[in-house]
Amino acid sequence: MLPMKVTIVSRAHRRHPLLAALGLALIAFLMISCATPNPNFGRILLSISVTPDSQKSQNGQVVFTATGTFNQAPFSALVPSTPPYSGKFFVDTTATNQVIATIVSSGSGTATVQCISGMSGTVEVGNIASANNGTSTTVTGLAQITCP
Repeated sequence: MLPMKVTIVSRAHRRHPLLAALGLALIAFLMISCATPNPNFGRILLSISVTPDSQKSQNGQVVFTATGTFNQAPFSALVPSTPPYSGKFFVDTTATNQVIATIVSSGSGTATVQCISGMSGTVEVGNIASANNGTSTTVTGLAQITCP
């Protein structure tokens, strides 16, 4: 009888270059597909126009819209309330020293302002946001609301 040589090959120690390459390709694909480019990269806010809805509701509320003018397309859009712009609405009471109106709700580029019952006068409603130009520059737009 001839001596028999037996070799045990463990699959764990075997290398599969094709499987490794496919695995790396899958990881790279997932990383690229999950990474979405920032649509605001390099886009600078130049000005904000705040405009009231021409119609008042029966309960004294007015919807204001903040539209930004940008240096890149889309050149006109609602002012985002998320970074890098973080647009915020405000009611300026410094001229009257009275709270005549308040913001009852706001979203990205819109706010609903409510006249306070029994108060009368005119106040400014504004929106302020970062210019997104690498500085601390902010851009402001103003409109007015006259309460009965």
